[in-house]
Amino acid sequence: MKKRNKIILVACIAVATVALICFLAVYFVFLHRYHGKEIEAPWQAEDPFSLSNIATLEKQPGQPFVILNLADVQLCDLEDLFHMGETRQKIAGLIEKTHPDLITLTGDQTWSNENLISLLSLVSWLDSFQIPYAPVFGNHDFGNDKNSAVLDCAACCDVYEKGKFSLFKRGPSNLGSLGNYVVNVTEEGKIVKTLYFLDSGYEDCITDAQIAWVQWNANGIRAANGGTYAEAACFFHLPLPEYAEAYRQYRTGEGNVSAVGEVYVTYSLAGSSQNGFFAAAKSVGVSDMVCGHQHGNLFTLQYDGVRLTFALKTGKLGGYYAGEDVTLDGATCLILDGGKTTVFPVFSDP
Repeated sequence: MKKRNKIILVACIAVATVALICFLAVYFVFLHRYHGKEIEAPWQAEDPFSLSNIATLEKQPGQPFVILNLADVQLCDLEDLFHMGETRQKIAGLIEKTHPDLITLTGDQTWSNENLISLLSLVSWLDSFQIPYAPVFGNHDFGNDKNSAVLDCAACCDVYEKGKFSLFKRGPSNLGSLGNYVVNVTEEGKIVKTLYFLDSGYEDCITDAQIAWVQWNANGIRAANGGTYAEAACFFHLPLPEYAEAYRQYRTGEGNVSAVGEVYVTYSLAGSSQNGFFAAAKSVGVSDMVCGHQHGNLFTLQYDGVRLTFALKTGKLGGYYAGEDVTLDGATCLILDGGKTTVFPVFSDP
């Protein structure tokens, strides 16, 4: 009887293995790409502004509001299907350390054309913490070439918008991409921090249309906030040219650049091209900018009145080039408390 049970068990395992192999073969070789909902929703500068279109998170009076930023999580169906547990364990540890009120993700949550299982599982898993989260797109989220992945940009939007605790909201369709939206943090009804989430992953720069849209939102929020701009932060993927300039001045001692904490630079700081976004954002109250993209870089530099933060990479470590060793792993924490914002890295446990 025992021998028969063993034979049955082996047969079941063999059948399950063959079924899994067939499924993976169909998925990775034959599955057609999913195209999300095509929603035509252009924005015009003449459009009326309404706060009701912006998600709001309430800060408890007298209590700090904690934002935990995850950068470049980079899951891939093909390579990480059986290794997502390690990344999840690291993120769970970071959440346990910081107890965030909001989780932000600055792009490249997935990193290859195989992004279906990884994104669906990531969203479902983030929902399990019952903490609001807000992602932006990087330069790999819907394919190594734009919209070359199983889930294209619109399909990724569909997945994020279905997340129970996701704040992601598909932005206007005429800004170059769909991943642009705003979140307000309020305390006793007053806006204390505006968070701009911008898609910079596949473009050479944050576009003129995106800049105008940020200014339009900022002016609308100012009017609703008693005529003053709320302090604001921008989250995006590719570093602005000002990151490289700030680091150059920090290294040479030129200008008035100061570091908040340690400064690590493994890779070039090249990212988006110059387009005036930094000056435009600063003029409407932006005091913090947070990017990802180049693993191994980590710093917060005070430059021209703005904190430029290169967020700490989260999860699986890996360098782009041979001979470059990336060892920094964790997340970046922003704490809003008493009208001030504090930024610091939180390292993963070994």
